[in-house]
Amino acid sequence: MNSVALDFKSISIRVVCITTVTIAAVFLMLALTGCGPSNEEHIEQAVSQPLEAIKAKDEVTLTSLLSDDAKQQLSDIGIDPISYISAYLDGFDYALGPINIDKDTATVDLTITCKTTDSIFAALEQKATEDFESGASANNTEEQTQSEVAENTLDLINAAAPVQHDPITVTLHKIDKSWIVDSDINGALLKALQG
Repeated sequence: MNSVALDFKSISIRVVCITTVTIAAVFLMLALTGCGPSNEEHIEQAVSQPLEAIKAKDEVTLTSLLSDDAKQQLSDIGIDPISYISAYLDGFDYALGPINIDKDTATVDLTITCKTTDSIFAALEQKATEDFESGASANNTEEQTQSEVAENTLDLINAAAPVQHDPITVTLHKIDKSWIVDSDINGALLKALQG
């Protein structure tokens, strides 16, 4: 596999990690206070609100999912950052299970449906191997190879099918009448996004 494809894989892994941390940070910022609606409604809202913004592909949310460094690295290899994250999140969905409350602690199962970086990397490696074995890119300059990798990457991301992952148990704690999602969701989200 050529160095451009390897650079893309490294960048994509960083983008997924940054995306996961950003989603978790949004969860933490959206703590909801306890007047009016029931605890269950506040908990559902605390978990759903950031995911709804992702599902709706809110432009501000999509832009915030990528660091400036990740945007620059994607641009450097010829991939529009917003096109990349938008294509990656096509088909993103989620479902919440029953909410269990025990005093100031609550849990809810979250099932995420999304594309996975593992399946995209596998398809990209297969395409690179096919091109190498056929000799299709043998006489390409580095610029031509980079352009092909960028085009193939977006095509493969667009073609990737979202998969439903095993449920993630989200834990929330009530602090000063607000339900706050625990930061341990980072690892579970990262695992789901990677596949």
